[in-house]
Amino acid sequence: MTDPSKYRYVPGVSLVGNIDLDETVIHDQTGRRVTEADVEAEYQEALARRQNLVPGGKSLSGGSTHSPRLHVVVSREVEAKIRQEAQRSHMSVSRWLRRTVEEKLAA
Repeated sequence: MTDPSKYRYVPGVSLVGNIDLDETVIHDQTGRRVTEADVEAEYQEALARRQNLVPGGKSLSGGSTHSPRLHVVVSREVEAKIRQEAQRSHMSVSRWLRRTVEEKLAA
């Protein structure tokens, strides 16, 4: 059996079952101990994000056609800022980027 002290919790990736984090020590990627409050905060953030997501939503191009996709390469710093702004706005990164580009093009 793996030693629980070796476990690493990755927000948004790791699945945590019904465990008591006051008794079981789990660390995040930086080595900081994960608490019940951390997991609850992540859960609340996920709920807020889901309110703005529509899986399998309508085509942005209209009708039954697939919307085109773009692939963009950015620095890690820019990615972090984009993710932070999207989270602050309670949007997915895709939705935040679409709105930002649409606003810029409409100006």
